[in-house]
Amino acid sequence: MVKIRKKTKAETLIPTASMSDIAFLLLLFFMVSTVFVRERGLKVNLPKAEKIEKIPRNHSATIYVSKSGMISIDDLEVEIPDVQWIMQKKYFDDFNVIACFRTDRDTNYGVMSDILNQLRYANTLRVSFEAKLKR
Repeated sequence: MVKIRKKTKAETLIPTASMSDIAFLLLLFFMVSTVFVRERGLKVNLPKAEKIEKIPRNHSATIYVSKSGMISIDDLEVEIPDVQWIMQKKYFDDFNVIACFRTDRDTNYGVMSDILNQLRYANTLRVSFEAKLKR
């Protein structure tokens, strides 16, 4: 009688020699293609302050007000009536939002008062005024 041997299954191997090359290529691709966004805002001459407290940037919306009365919220130029709607949307996205003012030292207070009223209508009551440290 003839003995029949069972054939063993061929093992499949995945070559991992080039795995590190692929990982470094992906890392290089993401490093080259990533774009860092810088805040542009309006050019403002900030007032001086005796003491400065840091505000967490992940919960803030920066409102720039120039000397001429131009208003920009997070690099988006707006008019005074639009402040309420934009800040209301930011408030619903993040209930801890802080409206950070970066205003020129010579800005008309009437514009600031109008913006503060719009913030009150939007229920964005946490407000911060940014300044440079007096040296």
